[in-house]
Amino acid sequence: MDDQELLRTVPIFSELTDGDIASLSRLTNRRRYPKDTVVFFENEEGDFFFTIVEGRIKVTILGDDGREIILSVLGPGDFFGEMALLDGGPRSASAMAVDDTRTIALDRGDFRAMLESRPQAAMAVLAAVASRVREADEMAGGLAFLDVGGRVAKKLLELAASHGIRREDGVLLDVPLTQEEIANMVGVTRESVNRHLAYFRREGVIRGRGRRIVIQDAEALRLRAAG
Repeated sequence: MDDQELLRTVPIFSELTDGDIASLSRLTNRRRYPKDTVVFFENEEGDFFFTIVEGRIKVTILGDDGREIILSVLGPGDFFGEMALLDGGPRSASAMAVDDTRTIALDRGDFRAMLESRPQAAMAVLAAVASRVREADEMAGGLAFLDVGGRVAKKLLELAASHGIRREDGVLLDVPLTQEEIANMVGVTRESVNRHLAYFRREGVIRGRGRRIVIQDAEALRLRAAG
């Protein structure tokens, strides 16, 4: 698949004309990141905007206690690295490849020029940024008002929405997260997550162990996440 074909698969570029796609493809370059490779660190200067072609990226920050907090896990078609390019500040978070990952990269000047000259792409980026702000607000609300079981249930539903594969036996969470990583997403200890996942398994809400979880009763999770 050539660069133009790849760009056409990316939602924020889907409204661009063939001419725009051709012009953009001359400005981008492909970058590969093996599993567990850091793409950039929090507080670094931001020079590039990335779109994921294949694989997954984990976006994290460090808490006051030095623990990793996972903000999101992004997959094909998602983009990251836009905040530092939009406001000129340092990277607001770190990004690491969860799997072997391929990306399309666009440097700061070309990214800003694209937004200024192509309103469709600018609106798509702004809509995605607004959605992420909304998700951050919901995450903060969950941490403030939900107990541990509610937080875990809510996160499982979010992962199902963004990385779920529907099967006859339920929804497979197609993202290789450890219990420690899930704990870092909801702001609790790994032991707490382990206890609640074990409870959900006993109740038939989920099944599977390790990094492969299948949600069998999404309604039960919704009720638990609602408090």
